Amino acid sequence: MARAEGILRLLIVDDSLTDADGVINSLRSAGHAVRAAREDRPAELEQLLATQTWDLLLCRDNVANLAPTDVVSLVQRLGKDLPSIILINDKAEESRFYDAGVQDIIEFSDTRRLQFAANRELNSLFARRLGRRNERALRESEKRSRSLLESSRDAVAYMHEGMHIYVNQAYLTLFGYEEPEDIDGLPMLDLIASDDHHKFKAVFREFAEQSESAPVTVVAACVRADGTGFSAKIEFSHARVEGEDCTQVVIRDDATFNVDDSQLKLLRDHDLLTGLYNRKRFMDELEKTAFQAVEGNSDAELLYLVLDEFQSIKEQVGLGTSDVIIKSVADLLRKNLREGEILGRYGDQIFTIIVPSHDDNLVDERAASYQQVITDYVSHVNGKTIDLRCSIGISRITESQPSAEAVLENADKACTQAQRGGGNQVARFQTNEPEVSEEHTIEQWEKRIQRGLHENKFLLHYQPIVTLHGEEQEFYEVLLRLELIEGRLTGPDEFIKPAVELKMMTEIDKWVIRSAVETLTEHRAQFPRTRFFVKLSEQTLHAPEFVDWLKATLNAHKLNGNALIFEISETVAIDNLDQAQQVIAMLKEIGCEFGLEHFGSGVDFSNSLSSLNVDYVKINGTFVENMARDNENQAAVKAIIEMTKQAGKRCIAEFVSDANSLALLWRLGVDHAQGYYIQEPSEKLDYDFEDDDF
Repeated sequence: MARAEGILRLLIVDDSLTDADGVINSLRSAGHAVRAAREDRPAELEQLLATQTWDLLLCRDNVANLAPTDVVSLVQRLGKDLPSIILINDKAEESRFYDAGVQDIIEFSDTRRLQFAANRELNSLFARRLGRRNERALRESEKRSRSLLESSRDAVAYMHEGMHIYVNQAYLTLFGYEEPEDIDGLPMLDLIASDDHHKFKAVFREFAEQSESAPVTVVAACVRADGTGFSAKIEFSHARVEGEDCTQVVIRDDATFNVDDSQLKLLRDHDLLTGLYNRKRFMDELEKTAFQAVEGNSDAELLYLVLDEFQSIKEQVGLGTSDVIIKSVADLLRKNLREGEILGRYGDQIFTIIVPSHDDNLVDERAASYQQVITDYVSHVNGKTIDLRCSIGISRITESQPSAEAVLENADKACTQAQRGGGNQVARFQTNEPEVSEEHTIEQWEKRIQRGLHENKFLLHYQPIVTLHGEEQEFYEVLLRLELIEGRLTGPDEFIKPAVELKMMTEIDKWVIRSAVETLTEHRAQFPRTRFFVKLSEQTLHAPEFVDWLKATLNAHKLNGNALIFEISETVAIDNLDQAQQVIAMLKEIGCEFGLEHFGSGVDFSNSLSSLNVDYVKINGTFVENMARDNENQAAVKAIIEMTKQAGKRCIAEFVSDANSLALLWRLGVDHAQGYYIQEPSEKLDYDFEDDDF
């Protein structure tokens, strides 16, 4: 694993919680999503190092019983590849640690230096991890390739400068040799009848002179070890073995290749189960399409289709029946093919389709058509009804793409995005927009935000929060979108940062609250139990007139404060503790409740709960999103749920993206859940809380 979902797993050796929080905040401000732990006890530190994976170790030089040299020795003894940095209080102490074996020694107050060193060491660590992963993949690939060669019916050999360096068993059998050593180092020409030497050398010489040429075939008389002869077709192609250029030789007996060629080609190019192009043949077709795009002939697009939650289906119905389902899906996709489109089975539940068009709208229609084919499929197995869904990623095949592999990777990323969005979606890979100056960007965003505020280009979306345990509630979280002049909607990930820089967040918060209150007032006429979760920004915490403005807004709409639950990030609340405590107290006076979101981001969970009088805790979505497949995330979620119950708070799990996670959360006792699996954000308040079966 090069990096875990973009998270920086940070281990801090420090006896000061305040200082550790300061370090975490400085790394967060540098753009890292930090998941941190602090420890100042030797035995517990060794347990953390031995049982968990970390990306960076920061060690203070003044922790009792944990000298930096001892910490580094422990890391080395445990065989961990973990970059370590010592944080010192006095510059004069730096020379003491030159031989400690750490990557850097930095003054605790030098935040910029720490950010720089952390980025440097993380980049180096991830490169090392990637290198090790690639080495493992290469070894596995070589192992599989050798296995395939040994089991191949074709006689295959590799030559270097005309001499044999490797032959498979079929090659030995064809020429009548018993052991590879019998033929190792033997010139290829010794296996060719003397009458055909001239023809053989002419073809081979021409092939060898063109290092990038396509495979070349020659028919010649060959000689076995016992002196008998046979006619064979010999195919040469360029290859590399252990970094050395060499020639791959494939020989087929002339008595059989005319009869079996078409059948062998069919087996080599097609998936045995579905009859579609297999991965190798499809990649050849993708390479051809990419080459045509580079030559300016025509662009195309790639669809990367993955059956959602197929592993779960396979566990339900068994391997044999799952193969039947895969074959049925392949047949349906094949029937949906249009002229010129190329379909292949890339993996177990992965299908790839080349659509020969540069028209995004047409390709989107084709993707929707393939998705509908899957959605309409229903299988009845052993009394069970199997409904299939799929996610599709789309990437363009243009002259700007460096390779077919890059096209495939982009489509895979887009498909992953669709799956994280809840599955059963189509997503298109978007390249980064050209960089513009920061000043120009801020100016653009200021105009966009002003237009959003004054021309109602901001839009509210609502996502339901359902009850898993306890009294049924009708909650929606209020989410903000901005309609850009280009005609597309953008989420807060894009506009919040410039809004913070422009100090416009309080104005945005007020627009959201005012619009939400208007909608809620109208909605509660029919659904009086509905309540909204509304986010507050750090800037609004410091706005002295905010609570008075809120009172006036609620009174104007004759709405009780209990209809609103405000939420703020745990880290923002802790960074502004005094102000957060005051605002929470004033909001509670008018009937509002309060929640902490992204809970679990800080070093000490319990400190947040004991310091802030909140009603709800939203578990950090990065823990929930992959908890069904990540034991560490699962343990973190369980710990947070237990902690909030002991504190008498209600907990909410966000980013619930699949049935397994929802079932696990229910078993762990979480009070409420939210995510794309339940319902994606919508402009409508149309969720049926009475009909859910959670």
